[in-house]
Amino acid sequence: MERAMDAASFEDQHRRMTAALAAGVNPPAGRLLGLPELRDGDYWVDIAGASVLLKVKPKTISSWLARGGPKPSPLPRPRRILYRLYWRRSELDAWARSRITRGR
Repeated sequence: MERAMDAASFEDQHRRMTAALAAGVNPPAGRLLGLPELRDGDYWVDIAGASVLLKVKPKTISSWLARGGPKPSPLPRPRRILYRLYWRRSELDAWARSRITRGR
């Protein structure tokens, strides 16, 4: 008999990712069949992960994507893989650093 996996709520997952980043540890990044492998320790981040890294709500990420924001430095374009949107962690980190140097 197959046992169902326990599903973590979004809030729990968000809390765990935020705590890992605050501790200076990379949050757990699972591998998904079908996603291209990345080099140099880089990994794919979805909207939930991007919201943690950028310290905004997931709705803000969705809004930026719909409106081409934030202005004057729009969020990098995500890649659509397996019907979902993903960014490379390194791209989001570079974008966040550029916003800080520009004064947001």
